[in-house]
Amino acid sequence: MSGAALCALERFYFAIETIAKTPRNDALTALFRMPVLFLLLAIAAGFAGPARAQSAVAEGQKLAFDRGKGNCLTCHVIKGGDLPGTIGPELKDIKSKYPDRNELVAIIFDETKRNPQTMMPPFGRNRILTEQEISAIVDFLQTL
Repeated sequence: MSGAALCALERFYFAIETIAKTPRNDALTALFRMPVLFLLLAIAAGFAGPARAQSAVAEGQKLAFDRGKGNCLTCHVIKGGDLPGTIGPELKDIKSKYPDRNELVAIIFDETKRNPQTMMPPFGRNRILTEQEISAIVDFLQTL
């Protein structure tokens, strides 16, 4: 989480504590402060979103390049990867080839459902990768 988002969250928690400690006769004042709380929460969520997305892409790349986990480089050429294989297609322009993110998730989860003759392991069905890991890899592949 970025410093700005952390600062916004700290202010949000401080504002909640202030409202919680406000005497009942100042309830109207507390009511007027509530829009500020919602604004701070929206700002914090806005800062966390891009950071989380970048984190998922980085995690996806790490998994895709990890020879012991995703192991995508064993079969595919991927920009930035070392010693790629040539069994599978080069992974580029993925977002244009698979505009439906769910289709790409399904392929990684179990390509044998779509293509019974595939050489690609069913990473999800065989529990090689979790759903969260597959989602991170898809996030990364969509940047290629």
